Amino acid sequence: MESTKRASGTTLTTGSTVPESGIYSVSHPKHNVPAEVTLVRNQTFPRCSRCDQPVFFELVRSAPALVNVHPSTFTVALYELPDLSINEEGAS
Repeated sequence: MESTKRASGTTLTTGSTVPESGIYSVSHPKHNVPAEVTLVRNQTFPRCSRCDQPVFFELVRSAPALVNVHPSTFTVALYELPDLSINEEGAS
């Protein structure tokens, strides 16, 4: 699993496997991506929709109940993060 050490602990990056279900803070200096995302254990950390630069993630709150979701329940996998500034350009 790829990771980068930061002052506050281990930060995970795009392409790594999500080690624990929960809410993750998102850091990506190149584009305006969401500040937090909810990810499910064993999925892959998403990439930026606009570039190939890594996005960094840090667990904010664990959500262990997401692991026990019944398979017939609808679940969404987040594959890429939108650049929110694109949506802001069109809104005036």
